[in-house]
Amino acid sequence: MSQGLIPEDVINQIKERADIAQVVSDYVTLSRAGQNLKGLCPFHSEKTPSFTVSPAKQMFHCFGCGVGGNVFTFLMKVEGSDFPEAVRELGRRTGVAIPAAQEGRPSQERGERLRLEQLNEAATAWFRRNLLDPQVGREAGAYLAERGISPETADTFGLGLSLPSWDGLIKSLTKDGYSLKELAVGGLVVAKDTGRSGPEAAGYYDRFRSRVMFPIHDLRKKVIAFGGRILGEGMPKYLNSPDTPLFNKGRGLYALERAREAAGRTDSLVIVEGYFDAIALHQAGIANVAATLGTALTPDHVRTLRRFVTKVVLLFDPDAAGVRAALRTLDLFVDSGIGVKVVSLPEGEDPDTFIRKQGAEAFARLQDRAPSLLDFAVEHSLQQASSGLIEDRIRSVDEILRILQKTSHRIEKEECTRRVAERLGINQHRLIERYPELMAKDERRGLDAGRKASPRPAAPSEAERRFKGSPEERDLIHLLLHGKLPAEQVRGLNAELFTVPACRRLVEIALGNLDRDGRVLTRPLLDAAMADPDCAAVATELSLSEHHFDDVQEHIHGCLDAMERKRRERALGALIVQLRSAEQEGRTEEAQRLNAQVNDLRMRKAGAPTA
Repeated sequence: MSQGLIPEDVINQIKERADIAQVVSDYVTLSRAGQNLKGLCPFHSEKTPSFTVSPAKQMFHCFGCGVGGNVFTFLMKVEGSDFPEAVRELGRRTGVAIPAAQEGRPSQERGERLRLEQLNEAATAWFRRNLLDPQVGREAGAYLAERGISPETADTFGLGLSLPSWDGLIKSLTKDGYSLKELAVGGLVVAKDTGRSGPEAAGYYDRFRSRVMFPIHDLRKKVIAFGGRILGEGMPKYLNSPDTPLFNKGRGLYALERAREAAGRTDSLVIVEGYFDAIALHQAGIANVAATLGTALTPDHVRTLRRFVTKVVLLFDPDAAGVRAALRTLDLFVDSGIGVKVVSLPEGEDPDTFIRKQGAEAFARLQDRAPSLLDFAVEHSLQQASSGLIEDRIRSVDEILRILQKTSHRIEKEECTRRVAERLGINQHRLIERYPELMAKDERRGLDAGRKASPRPAAPSEAERRFKGSPEERDLIHLLLHGKLPAEQVRGLNAELFTVPACRRLVEIALGNLDRDGRVLTRPLLDAAMADPDCAAVATELSLSEHHFDDVQEHIHGCLDAMERKRRERALGALIVQLRSAEQEGRTEEAQRLNAQVNDLRMRKAGAPTA
């Protein structure tokens, strides 16, 4: 693992100052679980928290996917950075200066990302200056005031203004030393389409013109993109940055960096569809609000949400498009571990206008009465069944049953079935009987389309795969990492007896980290282990796992005996293979010698005395 020429003492200073619980909590909602903290793993999808952080040991481990390490490992994994980049970021957070001469050169990709971040900050400053200019920003300022956005709120969210000219931003940023290529990569300019080739085809114009500008931040509060709302008439009404090396609108949520802290306190996040909706709710004191960026919610969004909350409130416009947007999320959230409610606003209102007219308390009452997403979807289908035609009623019943099949929550399913039966005047048992008929029909349809997937047995966990057939090795390493092996037994360990490579490596590291009395120095052992990719995951897993042994010494002896017995079995197996080869190839003397050794080992295994 390259350390990018950063001095070891600087890395150690950062390690001592960085609190892994604080760093991880910027990305994952953690709750106390004994001496440790737990949350939903940011690296794989799970419903029950298995991601564990130990403030005492300054390490993390996910018992679901097997990922583990220290604060540097976590930041590298979650941000996709390399080791020197993680050190620099943690140095910035902890106030530890990295000597400029020793910093090393960041990777080319990281350098480009830093340059784009600086470019976006420069663009944000230019947009902001335009809005604050008494003459240039007069119309935009009046528009924001009309939308109920105070100057203080506009400042808080960094709102700005793009000019009507085709090259206002280009002139400003190129004067600051940025190239047209950098502006294009950052999504701030668009190449002219002249229909010509060669030098005459070169040229760009500003992507955003005559728009109120909304900087979009990542979780580090760095500007990664922009959204713009047209001033006056024009299409499109809202325009976002294209995807760039910093930004993907299918993964991002506007104002999430501001909503994260409040969302963590309440364990809930309100999702709206527009910039003004999010800003208006924040301005009204409802801080756990984020907005989609002109796209429907995606699986990536759900994975992001699961890192912070277990409850989501959908607050979409009450028109047909808003209803469809809410219904489309059903498949995304089903069995995701997130409870979803849908707030329906009065007809003619949107979140922005409602909160300005009615205030935060009225919104809180709506939220308290809001149905679950499943109830909302069922109610919508019931309304579609309002006509008396039997065909419509059958279609609606089948649609509702398909919706109910999406949840594995038995009580919720039964309650919804009962209400549907009452609303439609159908016997509840008839609905229940319809389930297998409908599922069989859907299965046949799936077969016809070639979409039926063969059921697969549940895959074994990382831990099960890693220690399959070697529980004694797991237990010995667990006791070793917890400092439970006496000095004489530590010195007697033979790394070659361990068949699990990570366990073998941990024994080698342990034997190199002993005090004068022969006891394992657990902190240096763990530090060295987490810097070794061959054994880091096993070290964190066994350090954070809890195993109780009634008699530790008896268990240690049992593990050592089991390993010795397996060593003899492996040796016997190898001799038998050699014996068969010698017999087949007619090597009589060698076969006799090997046969004697095989008999000797068999007698030892049986416990009989040998000559």
